[in-house]
Amino acid sequence: MSNLIRLVYVSTSTSPIKVVDGAVHSDIGRILMQSRKNNPKQKIGGVLYFSNNCFFQCLEGEEDLVNELYQKISTDPRHENLKRILVKDISKRQFGDWSMKYVALKDNVTGLLEKKGMSVFDPYVFDENMVDEMLSLFITGVDSTPPDQNNNNASIKNKTKGLFSKLFSK
Repeated sequence: MSNLIRLVYVSTSTSPIKVVDGAVHSDIGRILMQSRKNNPKQKIGGVLYFSNNCFFQCLEGEEDLVNELYQKISTDPRHENLKRILVKDISKRQFGDWSMKYVALKDNVTGLLEKKGMSVFDPYVFDENMVDEMLSLFITGVDSTPPDQNNNNASIKNKTKGLFSKLFSK
């Protein structure tokens, strides 16, 4: 068994995605659905943030499995210019209860960016300290989609089904 790692990468969407009022865009909803279906099988978790046409994603789990997933993600045609901005060994997962948490914390992120002297969300220039501060925001941030810590919970499944049918009925 390999060790636990945290891998954070950034990428750019290949097609413009406009997020309105923190709503979950259908393209992001599809990514979340796929992640929440597949990641628990590999005991991988993490968090996803999207802004300024850029994805910021943290993946946590066994090193071999996380690296395998990252390689798969790197061939996904929905995004380009993938860049690993952090890879480190960890003893405990920060997002252990989430196969993929989605946060829409634009105001919080904007405040952090302003504090750091940045005017736009450009994760390609983040250093390790900035990545850690972003992840700290996301740990306490509320996911606008239901938690999936117990995939057998019928109540959660029903809520998720309702959320995603609303997303894709438009």
